[in-house]
Amino acid sequence: MKMSKMKVCLAAVVASSMCVAFAADDVKTASLAEARGGIGEAISSPSAMESAMKSLSAADQVAFLGEVNAAIAKRQASKEEKAAMFLKANSAALKAAKGGKGDMKALLAEVYASASVLSLTAINEKFAEDLFNRAADPGKTYTDDQYTDIAVEALKAIVRRCDSADSSSVRDAFGLLMLVRASNGTPDTLTDRLLQELPEEDRKAAQEEWIPAALGRDGREKSYEPMLSAAEAEAEPNLDIIIKIYGPQQIDSLLGDIVEGTPTLRPHIEEPTMQTPIDASSGTGGDGQGVPTPVPVPPAPVPPTPPYQSQVP
Repeated sequence: MKMSKMKVCLAAVVASSMCVAFAADDVKTASLAEARGGIGEAISSPSAMESAMKSLSAADQVAFLGEVNAAIAKRQASKEEKAAMFLKANSAALKAAKGGKGDMKALLAEVYASASVLSLTAINEKFAEDLFNRAADPGKTYTDDQYTDIAVEALKAIVRRCDSADSSSVRDAFGLLMLVRASNGTPDTLTDRLLQELPEEDRKAAQEEWIPAALGRDGREKSYEPMLSAAEAEAEPNLDIIIKIYGPQQIDSLLGDIVEGTPTLRPHIEEPTMQTPIDASSGTGGDGQGVPTPVPVPPAPVPPTPPYQSQVP
């Protein structure tokens, strides 16, 4: 009888330990209402933002990011300081969702729908250069067709979400421009393909005015001013000041997370090659009896990407 009770107790302890381990591995422990109490800290600290996001379900992550952006918009600060706040908070939120810990496509769409239009000038530069750059992860390669499909899916999500936001046409165009810049120039048909995802009434302004100016095409000086003017926003903030406030950050590649759960869009990942060593005693590979023994050879280590260093004195 005593032995039976001991077995029951041990089973209960094991079950309890498994539950704790599961909770620690998949930390979705907070409600949205509880997370709201930490919005101020999330704005001030990227690590606090990441921690809050990791404690929420995927749907609550999107809602929380929207509320953080609304709170930043109410802060009293210079346009450069506020843009840096948006950049820090939104970058941290997306990094927290890396590795299937959130809906990256929905979060990216929320960034473009709820961050201020002015802040999107800086968000576009850093997202295209770092977080969603096609070459950010040396271990993954995307064909032009794969990247186009990923960009189309991402922009569709942005357009859907921004439909209910202010200055939706300008916000959509910012999303398009980020994806074009993150492509690193190929394919040359990408801009035209993405234009087809914009509402028809917005395509002409985007094609003839906003995109050429923002990318510095047709001999124009690179500027977001035509887009900001269309949104009735202030003049373009100083990017150098924003980046200086933003400071050096750890670079994470998030492009692959847009395609989680969509196998046809996944990149090619190089696998380790197999080599058969030569057995000196028999002149054969492997066990000395003519049976080759495959030996995995790991790929050469990839040096870490250095953090962005501002050039502003």
